[in-house]
Amino acid sequence: MKDTISEFARECSQATRIIVRHPRFFLITVLVLSLGIGMSTALFSVMYGVLLKPLPVQEQDHVVVAWKGDPKDVAHIGELSYPEFQDWQRQSKAFAMMAAMPTTVYGYAVTLTGYGEPVELERTPVSSAFFSALGAQAIVGRTFQESDDRPGTEATVVLHYSVWKNQFHSDPSVIGKTVSLSGQGYTVIGVMPPDFDFPAGAQVWTPLGLNAQWVNSDATFLQVIGRRKAGVSLQQSRDDIAGAMTQLAHQYPQYSEPGEFAIVRPLADYVFGNNKPAIVLLWAASLLLLTIACINVTSLLLARAFVREKEVAVRLALGATWEHLVQQFLAEGLVLSSAGAIAGCAVARILIVLVIALAPHGIPRLSSISLNAFSLLFACFISIVIAFGFGLVPAFLMNKRDVRDSLNEGGARTGGGRRSAFFRKSLLVAETTVTMLLLACAGMVVHNFYNLQRVRLGFVPDNVLTAQIRLTNVDASRRNAFFAQLLGRLQSHPEVSAAGGILLRPFEGTVGWDVPYQAKGQDIYDAKRNPVSNFEAITPGYFQAVGTPLLSGRDFTFDDKDGNQKVMIVSESLARRAFGNVQRSIGQQISLGRADAPNEKTEWWTIIGIVEDAQYRKLGITQGELFVPFLQTNVPVRYVAIRTRISAESALPILRQEVAALDKTLAVSKTRTLGELVGDAKTGPRFTMLLFSVFGVFACFLASVGVYGLVSDSIAQRRREIGIRMALGAQRKTVLRLITQGEMSAILLGGILSLPFVLGTAPVYNRLLYGLQGIDFLSVTVAFVVLCSVSLMSSIVPTIRATEVPLSNLLVE
Repeated sequence: MKDTISEFARECSQATRIIVRHPRFFLITVLVLSLGIGMSTALFSVMYGVLLKPLPVQEQDHVVVAWKGDPKDVAHIGELSYPEFQDWQRQSKAFAMMAAMPTTVYGYAVTLTGYGEPVELERTPVSSAFFSALGAQAIVGRTFQESDDRPGTEATVVLHYSVWKNQFHSDPSVIGKTVSLSGQGYTVIGVMPPDFDFPAGAQVWTPLGLNAQWVNSDATFLQVIGRRKAGVSLQQSRDDIAGAMTQLAHQYPQYSEPGEFAIVRPLADYVFGNNKPAIVLLWAASLLLLTIACINVTSLLLARAFVREKEVAVRLALGATWEHLVQQFLAEGLVLSSAGAIAGCAVARILIVLVIALAPHGIPRLSSISLNAFSLLFACFISIVIAFGFGLVPAFLMNKRDVRDSLNEGGARTGGGRRSAFFRKSLLVAETTVTMLLLACAGMVVHNFYNLQRVRLGFVPDNVLTAQIRLTNVDASRRNAFFAQLLGRLQSHPEVSAAGGILLRPFEGTVGWDVPYQAKGQDIYDAKRNPVSNFEAITPGYFQAVGTPLLSGRDFTFDDKDGNQKVMIVSESLARRAFGNVQRSIGQQISLGRADAPNEKTEWWTIIGIVEDAQYRKLGITQGELFVPFLQTNVPVRYVAIRTRISAESALPILRQEVAALDKTLAVSKTRTLGELVGDAKTGPRFTMLLFSVFGVFACFLASVGVYGLVSDSIAQRRREIGIRMALGAQRKTVLRLITQGEMSAILLGGILSLPFVLGTAPVYNRLLYGLQGIDFLSVTVAFVVLCSVSLMSSIVPTIRATEVPLSNLLVE
């Protein structure tokens, strides 16, 4: 064994000396490999850091997140009330413990005072078993106990590590102290580890059971965290909750929707589900690019191997064995792939920094991505696989060659004969197939981003500032009076052209206030088929502030208040769906909530206006909006929107000044221009588009290099044939056509062979991308034209050079 290792080490040393003698070949090979290995390693680092790295919980495979499925919209999260959660706890047998948390972190924020400037913190109210179900422990203090989760008990709070570090300067003595959160005292009992971020964005956790209104209300806003018992499979846990829902539907039919079903997802799928397809797709694209790079280097090694055919024949004639030659080729392949891997790791490190800087903020654990040990192991594995490929391919092609043929001059020119020509064509077909697939995918992603750019937003984002101002522990009348005063003061400034308030501003989150509705004249069964709408409470002036056109009817005024007729404004798509006509919708009536809700008096809202559809949850998706005046509902207004006559940022000092004039304890937080919110919504598609565009450019570059190299090698083997044809009177254009038609036929064959793969990926892209249905023939056609154009130009250049060589040189032996 020791002798074998020593012998292989000598072969590697000799291979290094041989390769160094040809620096141009070495540099080109390492450059091509570094691009392929670097990109695939960087994307593997992203995939591992985001998707594969274990979450900071114990036995994460045993933890699931569950909610109710809506048969009308499978993407919709059917929320539970607190009493329903308790029923699930009692009925389910497959779980060691269950906990409840809201479906979104937004809407429960509190303001920390007493530690410098007021700071708004995102709060998540959770049941007592939340941390235990996850298997997460505090690094300082403790987490919640059952005694903390009851109405009337002492209010306690658990801090996120960043809050403990930034607001309390990592002081361990904060445990046991009382802090003021929105004017209410909470005793700090624990601090979570730095990597614990669940749900994403939560900064403090408080007991859900402290709020008697939540505990005793039928309001639906919760989802369930469950830890499966040992030996219980995921499917068994799904069946268990489904059985509990069926039993509860028989027990409480008035609270059940027809067709409701249980959705139970593993914790990792819940946390990473929205990002997983895109990240895996990007990594797959990087592997395609690596494949193109390997094909290119293989073609270079093939050409070099046939140049060295006479050298190999001499060594065989002197007694060398094929096993020894294979070992030498493997050593050369290992040297090249190792150099490419080292350079690729350097490229990967740079790419990781760029990915973190350009990636959308919604990707969890993105900041912790690095070139870690697993990434290096991946790069090493890739380099070893490449080394075997690079070593075995030349050895296979040169095996069984007649030594005597290789030693004579004619053998040196034949360059492997038919086997060489066949393998060159095979490489060209393979490279074209992979490049076509990657270009088609890149084209579809670019087409998707182009479609998103053309989407009508439903508002004008220029010169609009938005910010959150939360008033807690105050009744609705005081809150409404505050916003009425604030908006009046803002609109008095000459720099402000309009100002308004809203419950949730555009693109604040994919989860908002989902409210079912019933149009007057619909029966219960028709009402149940209505899609769930996006509910918003707004102030007068909001539509002018964000620039949403009023298509019909009138806007809200401050006379639309409690005690007067209940009025409503709806979006165009909702009006058409409910009443069939926009103009006919004015004066029609809608009730909010479930049509069969028990013991509730139906309250009808009269439609007074229709506005253009706008994007509120996700770019490219219009859910249908219901807007009600803030003075006629207990639903709070949380955000203000200010349209300025100058830059949007100039309104921030004005806003802070006017808020402080009314209440110095209030924090102005989450300040973003409307343009920034739109930009954030486009960050994900833009990021994917940029990466795929880079892949496409590099694929074209590598394809052009590969085609150039293969055609040049083919011409080098056919120099004598070209000379004879021209000596016999063949014209240059005839020779050009003869040489290029063979290469172009291989390119066309590769393009055709790629079509089944392109067709196979189409359903995936239809799910991930906006505005694509079926096969994107435009992107496929453009990709094919680009590939053929690049390949044709790359093949013509060496062909023209060959025909320009003096005839005497072509005929020289």
